[in-house]
Amino acid sequence: MGTNRRSAFLAALTSALRASNPPVRVAPYSDEVTDTDTPSFRLTHPRRGEEEFAEDSAARLGSHIKAAEQALLTAKSEALRPFGLTVAQYAVLMSLYYMPEQSSAQLARVAAVTAQTMSQTLDKLEAKGFVTRTPSKVHRRILVVSLTPEGEALVLRADEAPRAIEQRLGETFTDAERVQLRDLLRRATASLQGGPGEQENS
Repeated sequence: MGTNRRSAFLAALTSALRASNPPVRVAPYSDEVTDTDTPSFRLTHPRRGEEEFAEDSAARLGSHIKAAEQALLTAKSEALRPFGLTVAQYAVLMSLYYMPEQSSAQLARVAAVTAQTMSQTLDKLEAKGFVTRTPSKVHRRILVVSLTPEGEALVLRADEAPRAIEQRLGETFTDAERVQLRDLLRRATASLQGGPGEQENS
């Protein structure tokens, strides 16, 4: 896939996420035409100057991915505020809804956060009466986290808002583009994690 199509995908993604949010500062996009699909990407060394900074930032794919991520988090944060939840708290409640009775360590791995961060999140959710922590029936030293009836009712109501955001985002692309975008993001993740980043079929 050529540079233009990658840039178009990321530009459309960022535009869709920004549709319902305060403007997010995004560096200008670089739209250089490439005649082949063979990799020809090469970053230049940093250069002084405002325009040079904008050009160099636009050339870094990480800038566009970060802008899209920030726009998505901003959209979901705004949507969840009326329910008194942060994005992190909502993610924990949804994880427990899908997979009840998880340990704090399991939740931390799923959320890709430290054990300390997850413990602090659970403290707040437990104080609000949305989760409970009880000894595991198998390993008594391990505390199992479960949704309370209040927590389950809340997350089901709250989920409508971020789900609508994901729906609007998905509708920005055709079926084929969604498959390609997921593949591109998986490959980007794999390359950063040291994997081959090979194309996967969805």
